Amino acid sequence: MTENRTQPRFATTTEAGVVIVRCAGDLDLATTTRLRDALLGPFRGDATAVVADLSETTYCDSTVFSVLVESYREAVALDIPYAIAAARIAVARPLAILGLDSVLPLHPGVAEARAAVTGDPAVRIS
Repeated sequence: MTENRTQPRFATTTEAGVVIVRCAGDLDLATTTRLRDALLGPFRGDATAVVADLSETTYCDSTVFSVLVESYREAVALDIPYAIAAARIAVARPLAILGLDSVLPLHPGVAEARAAVTGDPAVRIS
């Protein structure tokens, strides 16, 4: 069934000190090391805030949730604002089932997550 899988993609951009880490495609045990490097890397740099953008993640397993918790803990330890954009059901639903939606700083989109880490009001698109 691997023919239906979406290749994982990671990209990092920085805007005014806010690092946005885009994690797209299918994320699982095979991508955990790359995901961990992508999400924890900004904490070793000059990031003033970090947003994990999972808005294009099509599948994730429990190893991904462990990395999200690990990166959140790192942010808290370093006192760096951190938010996760995760509106897709592939990410949001398992997080809710596991109860992690009440622990992790989840937001429905990148604009809302970015606003949460910068303190700016989210941009509303009508």
